[in-house]
Amino acid sequence: MERFSDAVNGYVDVEDALPRYLLARAAEGFAAEREAKESVGSRAEFEARRDRVRERFRAGLGGLPERVEDPPVEVAGALAGEGYSVERLAFESRPDVHVTANCYVPEGDGPHPGMLFLPGHVDAAKADPWNQRACIELVRNGFVVLALDPLGQGEREQYRDPETGEAVVAGGGGVFAHCYAGQQCFYAGANLARFVIHDARCGLDYLHGRPDVDAERIGVTGASGGGVQTLYLATVDERVDAAAPCCAVTEREAWLRTGKRIDAEQVIHGAVPAGINFDDLLAAMAPRPVCVGAARWDEYFPIEGVHETVDRVRRVYDLYDAAGNVELVLADEPHCSVYELGEGVFEFLCDRLGDADYEPHGGHAVRDEDELWVTPRGSVRAAYEGERTIDALVREYVRGNYPDAGRAPAVEDRDGYAERLRERVVERLDLDRPECDRYPRYVDRNESDGLAVDHVFFKSERDPDVVVTGVLVSDPERTAEDPAVVLYEQGTEELPERTGDVASLTREHGTVLVFDPRGVGAVRSRAIPIPAWAEDYYGIYGTEFKLAYDALLLGTSLFGMRVYDVLRAAGFLRSATGTERVSFVGEGVGASHALYAAAVDRDVGRVGLRDLGPGFAEMATSYEYPYDPRLTVYDVVGDCDVPHVLAALEERGVAVERGGAGQ
Repeated sequence: MERFSDAVNGYVDVEDALPRYLLARAAEGFAAEREAKESVGSRAEFEARRDRVRERFRAGLGGLPERVEDPPVEVAGALAGEGYSVERLAFESRPDVHVTANCYVPEGDGPHPGMLFLPGHVDAAKADPWNQRACIELVRNGFVVLALDPLGQGEREQYRDPETGEAVVAGGGGVFAHCYAGQQCFYAGANLARFVIHDARCGLDYLHGRPDVDAERIGVTGASGGGVQTLYLATVDERVDAAAPCCAVTEREAWLRTGKRIDAEQVIHGAVPAGINFDDLLAAMAPRPVCVGAARWDEYFPIEGVHETVDRVRRVYDLYDAAGNVELVLADEPHCSVYELGEGVFEFLCDRLGDADYEPHGGHAVRDEDELWVTPRGSVRAAYEGERTIDALVREYVRGNYPDAGRAPAVEDRDGYAERLRERVVERLDLDRPECDRYPRYVDRNESDGLAVDHVFFKSERDPDVVVTGVLVSDPERTAEDPAVVLYEQGTEELPERTGDVASLTREHGTVLVFDPRGVGAVRSRAIPIPAWAEDYYGIYGTEFKLAYDALLLGTSLFGMRVYDVLRAAGFLRSATGTERVSFVGEGVGASHALYAAAVDRDVGRVGLRDLGPGFAEMATSYEYPYDPRLTVYDVVGDCDVPHVLAALEERGVAVERGGAGQ
């Protein structure tokens, strides 16, 4: 049996279809967002919107942990600099969770202005040479500067085998570790940023508690991932007196058009339809001073979007007669650090918080990373017995919110449970959408070993369009009383090697449809080549990762979209065979699609699950789990997990067969 040839046998160009679909869906949200913001004409209207944004933002994070009162602080020692010292310290943001930090302290009793410095995605984090230079420049201008190691970076590396020393998850200066843990957070209806922001808030607590810091003059800055943290912290904590997010701001639509990826903590579920954009996070500070540092050639945050964002923020600040509190600093650089942006950011911070005008220094001597270590070996995991890693925090979150997560439910209401589960799956996977006419096209008809083989495509959605494909295989010698939708991981691309398996399934079911949901098999998206180092189509930062994250921003999921397509395939198979009842056979990720489609379809014969992976709660609460961006989905561990679906199918009397891969 043959797969489809290019462009669905020359009928339709599908390589860019899924990215185009996601952009079109997003455009609706962006248009509504612009209309809503243009209607804001008073301070009261803005503040009502700001309250809604903050509430929705916090909900997208999964809430924020309670801050620890008077967390213990350990000072490992101090290093002398020119007119300042560097204290090496650690504090517990939660029990058995240590945050390593360097505190740059100027000479004199103070009180000095304080600055929380949040590093971006670089392995050395607080000890990165460019970050050191920025901290030294600030301390030499009179600031007490606290530079933190974020989760997964610096001395807070999370995924390393303690016996072999080998990295379990590594890459991207902490990006890969964040996205690996971020996936677990998504399953639990949360975001990794809830833990990162919490650490930063504890850093603010520390600065507020220092007797040499003026608690009325504390700012926050950082670049890239640290700039995003700056935005988030300023949104939720009004103790930030001035903020300077750098290389971290743009307009979301301008960013989406580039085809770039973002990191797990930047994906606020449903941000696009909720109208939450970068300017909302900046404007949440109004009328407190804010400075956007931007690189004109930034490959991650398009400069056009920077200008649009700043213009929007200034319109809000005008409502407070405070447009002068919004500054934009530009540098002729690609994506870069706070220090590389030049003097403008430092001038802003000194002007708004400092004791005097900014005085440039430069020529700073930076230290080796190990000189700035707080722990003996540069690892909190090695230094503190019982140190908890991010998986333990996610596990705690899951168990606190969903005590029975991962367990088969106790079903008392046999008649109602399956229907309630169906309603939850429809809601969580965003399956309640209007159906379009399919108008199937048969683009090749032949036979193979006595079986009729038809290549067909139809539209699963319209405006924007989604094309899906399938190969319909029938046994002329028998009636298709139990036709099946067959879902291989690579869809119809696997047909040449799966001829025997398809023939066996056809003779068992009478007719089968080997099906390609959107982005799979014959309708697979082309590889999106930026960044160039993300070569693994199915890995972290690969093409599937990018598409799945874009879907989360829309408040939906690529996983759910594919389940929807499978349901459309079941409808096609019914019309093609004249039967009411269909079965599903899935393998690997396809088994997950088959399982959830069966939970929604009300007339299912059998479900064959080959190599079905672990449930979402199990993945969310494990130190190591089988990461797969195709399984990116939000808020399913509590009452919409694999055990719940299996229980619902059992209540309905649907036969579920589990086993290994077919041949």
